[in-house]
Amino acid sequence: MVHPNVLISGGIDPEEFSGFAFGFGIDRMAKERHKVEDIREMYTNDLRFLRQF
Repeated sequence: MVHPNVLISGGIDPEEFSGFAFGFGIDRMAKERHKVEDIREMYTNDLRFLRQF
């Protein structure tokens, strides 16, 4: 859900509208392509893991 302050800053009345935000980032695409089980592994700086790519 989008916080009402975000809607207000965009000039939208949060009493009349609500929002839902989602995204599919490049990290999630890489996770699926390379069959990585846990996305957090991509951010560990473990060279044994990262050298695979």
